[in-house]
Amino acid sequence: MPDFPSTARVGAIRRLRRRLNRGPASFVPRISVAGAPSSLPHPYFRPPREGFVATIAPTELAHLLSTPDRPYLLDVRPEAERHRARLPDDRAVPLERLSRALDALPRSRPLVTYDHFGYRAIAAAEFLRDRGFPLAAALEGGIDAYARVADPRVPRYPAEGPGAGLEVRALLRPESGCVAYFVGDPSAREAVVIDPGRDVGPYRSLLADGGWHLAAIAETHTHADHLAGHAALSAATGAPIYLSHRSPAAYPHRRLSEGEAIEFGEGEIEVLETPGHTPDHLTLRLGDRIFTGDTLLLGSCGRTDLGEGSPDALWESLTEKLLRLADETEVHPAHVGTLHGLPPRTASTIGFERLTNEALQQGSREAFRKYMTEGWPPKPADFDRIVRANLDG
Repeated sequence: MPDFPSTARVGAIRRLRRRLNRGPASFVPRISVAGAPSSLPHPYFRPPREGFVATIAPTELAHLLSTPDRPYLLDVRPEAERHRARLPDDRAVPLERLSRALDALPRSRPLVTYDHFGYRAIAAAEFLRDRGFPLAAALEGGIDAYARVADPRVPRYPAEGPGAGLEVRALLRPESGCVAYFVGDPSAREAVVIDPGRDVGPYRSLLADGGWHLAAIAETHTHADHLAGHAALSAATGAPIYLSHRSPAAYPHRRLSEGEAIEFGEGEIEVLETPGHTPDHLTLRLGDRIFTGDTLLLGSCGRTDLGEGSPDALWESLTEKLLRLADETEVHPAHVGTLHGLPPRTASTIGFERLTNEALQQGSREAFRKYMTEGWPPKPADFDRIVRANLDG
């Protein structure tokens, strides 16, 4: 049997894209929306489609590892990466050598492949399932997500490149599933808050406790599911508000266009215009991280059938901008959790989303347009009121 090709993302991963939603792996959870409201679905929630996904969430893996029937762990990273972080009681077989190790792997036991961010592990799991390992699955988000979500004792890779020394915090509002982000330069003590919620108390406390100066407040787009806190936070701190130049907002703000940047301390957040969910949507790029708002969610994307959304514009934003970024680029969305039919994690990668995100598997503009215009729940009754309130400030 030939070795698994090092160019996995060319051949086997193309098969993976077509076949990811099949397979009898009973220990792998179905896409679940437990806890999502039934009477009034959230505006960004789409009912799940049938089928299994060959991934396992970090929290579920952590639970299974504490049971007598713990799965077999298989690290498929290059050998040089194992010194950075690893899961206990695993076995290491680099992806390119996987075909030569098949006889030593269990075929009737749940087997979880893992890597740094998750997409190499997905290729490995699909390769194994094709070769008689029906219980093979990949760790969702890789060891990085496991360390974030399930077990902080597991080391994370040291940050490298632009923005490596900056502090990034996800500020989750569990009752709504909305996420704001705090980005700070520890040396200059200057910070930016992205997509703040209406209750600005937590942001003000964070700033005061850390001796931070708020240099900017940035909105990725005009929100329609919650009341935003940009105006109140600006009034409390004096920080300017940054919006897309396409925003019709009535309150004072600074306008951003493609290629411009928000500067704070030694940090710089680059602007990518990504319309589609809304005409004024921005993706904010900090080194190898992107804050995607609703343009790209984990496993999905923001609706385009509400307000002035455009499936064609969103298709271009995804395919011409975000999917051209490196697979290692971290994705930080504005919504997470069961209320939205999404994973509870606040981070993924372009590579993982490229392989697993249902919206990105449509294959053509026409298929994507159909996907974005059929099967969504009705427009919420308070949609227009929230939009108007957020535009008024």
